[in-house]
Amino acid sequence: MKFVRFDSGNGAAYGIVEDDGTVTEISNSPIGQSYEATGASHSLSGVKILAPNPNPTKMLCLARNYRSHLLGAEEPSRPEPFYKTPTAIIGPGDPIKLTADSGLVVCESELIVIMGKRAKNVNEEDALDYVFGYTCGNDVSARDWQGGPDADTQWWRAKSADTFGPTGPFIVTDIDPQDVNIRGLVNGVEGQKCHSSEMIFDVKQSISFISRYVTLECGDMLWTGTSGTTPPINIGGDVTVEIDKIGVLHNPVEAA
Repeated sequence: MKFVRFDSGNGAAYGIVEDDGTVTEISNSPIGQSYEATGASHSLSGVKILAPNPNPTKMLCLARNYRSHLLGAEEPSRPEPFYKTPTAIIGPGDPIKLTADSGLVVCESELIVIMGKRAKNVNEEDALDYVFGYTCGNDVSARDWQGGPDADTQWWRAKSADTFGPTGPFIVTDIDPQDVNIRGLVNGVEGQKCHSSEMIFDVKQSISFISRYVTLECGDMLWTGTSGTTPPINIGGDVTVEIDKIGVLHNPVEAA
């Protein structure tokens, strides 16, 4: 199924995206919960699409999970997650805002996993049973704050500055996370292209590993890593992430 969080003018609501482009409104977030149809329906083109999962308790992102992104670095021997704060999240169409001192900022096109129930000490073979669905993400990253002579000790602002976490447009529940194409475009020009089968550690392996040490709660988000050389973004431009069977996530870039 394909779920959307949207605003038709009456505040945030949730719905199911139908094949004909209509949205069947439902009573509440479907993530880990039962829901009912409210009886209302909307045209998808007539509503504002919002970030599909705006308040996870936490987000973990996999570093160096595509060989094409290693760029000379050593291949990791285990998943290497880091935290990205939920306050970075924005939705489709919302602007990525760059401060004057952010320096080189790049986009990272990624598949995001959204957990559907609490996961602790999960076996690899069972890991996908704990997943609710998948969406698109852009792990916006300020490289000067990550590395170089003036870098921060931690990636607290390089990865988690406000607006550095575009997500959406939909949550899709019935795809194989290791069988989708992922593209990233800056100003309409393709800068990244990969297939999710290229992950060094697949979704099952990563969930199982993380859950040994950190309990994953319903709604938590796992960003599965990015590929290749990540293209820079600049004020006045725009960024697009496209993932097969999920959708297109587009955001303009503005000055903070």
